[in-house]
Amino acid sequence: MAFAREVCLKTFPLNNGTHIPAVGLGTWQGSGSQVDNDKLRDSIIHALGNGYRLIDTAQYYFVEDVVGEAVRASGIPRSEITVITKFWSDWHHDPAAALEKSLDALGLEYIDIFLMHWPCASTPDNKGVLRIDESPTFVETWKKMEACVGDRCRAIGVSNFTQKTLDTLLAEATIVPVVNQVELHAFNPNHRLVPYCQEKGIHVMSWSTMGGGAEHSSRLGQILTHPVFQEIAERHACSTGVVSLSWAVQRGITVIPKSSSLDRLDENIRLVTLDDTAMGVLDNAHRTIAQERIADNIRAMKRVVDGKETLLGWTAQDFGWEDAEGNWLT
Repeated sequence: MAFAREVCLKTFPLNNGTHIPAVGLGTWQGSGSQVDNDKLRDSIIHALGNGYRLIDTAQYYFVEDVVGEAVRASGIPRSEITVITKFWSDWHHDPAAALEKSLDALGLEYIDIFLMHWPCASTPDNKGVLRIDESPTFVETWKKMEACVGDRCRAIGVSNFTQKTLDTLLAEATIVPVVNQVELHAFNPNHRLVPYCQEKGIHVMSWSTMGGGAEHSSRLGQILTHPVFQEIAERHACSTGVVSLSWAVQRGITVIPKSSSLDRLDENIRLVTLDDTAMGVLDNAHRTIAQERIADNIRAMKRVVDGKETLLGWTAQDFGWEDAEGNWLT
């Protein structure tokens, strides 16, 4: 029944005059094995052949070469595909070099949107973290990114920014980011951040819209299993995953789900129109079911600074996620 739905061809306008698809394909897989890389390549080719026109990747995923190979082998004209990649914190000192690194890995003539993966920087050897006021600051890095825009880098944007960091950036920026890619799901809906970005002309992209899996938190798995979400899925004749994706897109947000299942890939781009009741339930799930931030549980990115655990050297207050009393701000 779910596969009778049509492929979502919806796009959203960007502030540089281009458009971005509402649904794209994420490529984070957490493994660098040849078997998994081959599966990823085949899944990208399958996705592009079945209507996807947005591929999201990053240097940190270590699959840019696989993404580029799949795009070239897909048979879809390059001009029809939006390719997004992100540079890691150790390249904040030289985003132009990071751009060349990604272009070489992808084997493509240009990148559609190049993102700063996190606002926080590390040392060039990636062994040390820099605090929020240490150089290069994200504003200094952004100014260098602005010089990258051209034939080989069509647009630039940010990832994991909040109202706080965007306020600081926009006060100095010549180019407004085309997108801000953030963690966004029913347990972390960003009801303040989304309209803020929209008011500033910054399009919001959502990562881990379906909760990111139980590997980060058992509560996040409820986004796919909780009876409340299951009831909505049954009522709309779709999966609970599609419920979450449809909810985000109806809010004007681009989603980039990933899946190793080809059937699931096909389903994820066939959205449904949720009724007002369902939208209200999802809008309020962070109050009625659980409130959770995936970034708090990414162990690989934890760093101890001055005896305190941080995320890449920054606190929740540095990011603008919380105030000093622990109240959520986004």
